[in-house]
Amino acid sequence: MFGIDPNIIAIFCVVFIGLGIFNIFSGLKKLRIARAQGQKTTWYKQLSILTGAEYILLAIAFLVSLSFSYHWLPSSWNGIITPFYLVVLFSSAILAGIVIFQSINSRQRRRATQGVQTTPQNIVSSPDEMTPEQRAAYRQRRRERRQKAATARRRRTGRVQR
Repeated sequence: MFGIDPNIIAIFCVVFIGLGIFNIFSGLKKLRIARAQGQKTTWYKQLSILTGAEYILLAIAFLVSLSFSYHWLPSSWNGIITPFYLVVLFSSAILAGIVIFQSINSRQRRRATQGVQTTPQNIVSSPDEMTPEQRAAYRQRRRERRQKAATARRRRTGRVQR
């Protein structure tokens, strides 16, 4: 397999299996902690568990590929091993796609929640329900935000007033 010693590849596969087991256990621990805090979460939304399963599947795919290349298994088993190899390979690819998709989604969610801070002024739903002081502060914040946005637009177009 690409001129690399099969023993080194086997060692990497064992390391991948170890990393996979570690990720699965840490994901299960995070899952237990989240459930203890009252959050309703499922195992397939836990990124660590999915990453650990992906590592294990990739290691199995590499080991099966090595067994094909170096004839470690009898050739009579090829009828069983070939479909198993394809299933493991495709499932690891699908799992990798799911992991990437969920990591992108979690980053976007994290970025969205960091932008909105819940302070007592932000909790009020509309300006009609505010006290006069809150309404004045709300208008001032909006005015400052609009001025900053206008300055940023002028800066982008090259029409900065100094």
